[in-house]
Formats: sequence, structure tokens, C-alpha cells
Amino acid sequence: MSEKLLSFVIPAYCEQENLRPVYQAIQSVMEKHIPDYGWEIIFVDDGSPDHSAQVLEELSCQDTKCRVVELSRNFGKEIALSAGVDYASGDAVICLDADLQHPPERIPDMVREWEKGAEVVEMVRERSKHDPWLRRVGSSIFYAILSLLSSTDILAKTTDFRLLDRKVVDALCLVEERQRMFRGIIDWLGFRKTSLSFQPEPRKHGTPVYSYSKLINLALNSFISYSSIPLKLIGVLGLLITGAGLCVLLWMIASTIVAPEYWNYTPLAFVVVINLILTGVILTALGLMSMYISKIYSEVQNRPLYTVRKTINLKK
Repeated sequence: MSEKLLSFVIPAYCEQENLRPVYQAIQSVMEKHIPDYGWEIIFVDDGSPDHSAQVLEELSCQDTKCRVVELSRNFGKEIALSAGVDYASGDAVICLDADLQHPPERIPDMVREWEKGAEVVEMVRERSKHDPWLRRVGSSIFYAILSLLSSTDILAKTTDFRLLDRKVVDALCLVEERQRMFRGIIDWLGFRKTSLSFQPEPRKHGTPVYSYSKLINLALNSFISYSSIPLKLIGVLGLLITGAGLCVLLWMIASTIVAPEYWNYTPLAFVVVINLILTGVILTALGLMSMYISKIYSEVQNRPLYTVRKTINLKK
């Protein structure tokens, strides 16, 4: 019986100082704790402007287990993860970040859960004192809203650090969605899941490249991708605002008739109230609809999910 193969997928953008350490950490874990498994590491260079490409080329020359997918430009982490999974050939795929905040020491625990029958092993991030308070609060709000809006069961505080069985990978490769939340798609696919917790390590080299603007954009895409409830809510909101406006309008009319000496509104006041109500409803509805239309436009263009400049140590 041939040995099982584990594929590690690591997206990298401006991570030149972290690439060797994460490679060495995975190599050490595999040789010491899981020697019976074959393994490969697929680094996806997401259009890094630093020297990441050169470092990866050196690593791939030193060890053929180190494989490289170099994208033609920066497509974003979600797409880079998808590209790595497309090229993975393992019986299971483990995705993790290059900055070592996802501890490779937990890999044996993930593999044990997979051997017990789990098809997806999610790693849940424990609270860390190293996280900025704004990111902690934002994450809590994001998952609270997503759990209310989405019909898909998405566990709070989960990360892209997870193990996927081969059948999950094959199903994931069939998904053609372009504006994607990688972990959300996996949750939508279903399959048998289990979760483990981990304490994120402080980043040892470089600075985070996933800015707050990118996080906000990911959150908005997630809300739109996994729920149509916002469209329904806008209808309810429109009714509430219209109802409130009518109540104010009736109050203004009644008070003018009953006690004109105390309440004497000019015609302009009535016009202003009505216009404010209608403008608020229309602008809110248009803004929300434009987000959905933008997503539809992106999908119907039918462009490739990503383009590859070159690969190293890969047949595909």
C-alpha cells in the first residue's frame, strides 16, 4: 500500500523573511511526528513585489517537495488559496499562513482527527493579546452578523488554517465563484467537520499585509455571497421608514389643525420631511442593489479565476 500524501498550501504576499522558517517548521514536524506520510508544500506567490519569488526558487531547487505557483499579479489571498488547492495532489490538503501565526506544531493533531473520519478539520483561533482590539471587536461583530444572515453554519473565529480531505478538495475545485470567501465556500459544501483550537503565535518577521480595508471588503463579499436576507431587510426597512414618515406627517397635519397656535408648520417643512424619507429609502436600496449587481457582473464576465506566470516542481 502506497503512503498517503499531505499537501500544504501556503499563500504568500511579501513574506520573503518567513518562507524559509515556515518551510523548516513543516519539515521538522513531518520528519519527527508524521514520518509515515509523504508530503509536499505548495507556495503560492501572489504577485509579491519583494524577493519572495527568488527565495521560493532557491527553496524549490534545494528540495523538490517544495513546489511553487507564481501568479501573474496580486489576486488576493482567497484566490491564492484556491490556486494552491487546484495544484495540490495530496490525499489531504492543509492550508496555513506563511507568517507562522498558524502553528505547524498542531498539524499532527489535525491529521489524527482526519484519520478518525473528519473530512474537514477547522482550526479555531483563541483570543490573543497580540491582536489589536479593533480587529478583535470587528471579528466578533462580523461573525455575529454573518450567523444571523447566512443559512450556512459558519463557526465563529475559524481561520483558513484547516485540513481538507481529498473529496472536499475535488468538490471545492468545481466551484467557479470569483468573489469568494474561501472558508465560507468550504462551510457551504458541507462534509463532516470537527474543530480544534489554537493559540496564534506573534508574527516574527515583517508586517501584516491584510489591511482593514481588505478585511471590510471580505466581510461585505461574505454577507452578499451567503445570504439574500439584506435584500429582504431593505424592503422591511423601507416599510418602517415609510411608516414612520407617515406617522410624522399625520402628526404634523393633526397638530396644525387641532392647535395651530402651538404647531404652525410651513408647507416647506412637510416637503422636507417627505423628501428626506423617500431619499433615505431610495439611496439605501440602490446602494445595496448595486453591490449585488456588481457581484453578478463580475461572475458573468467569465474571466479565469487567476493566471499563472510559472510553476516549479509541478506537473500540472
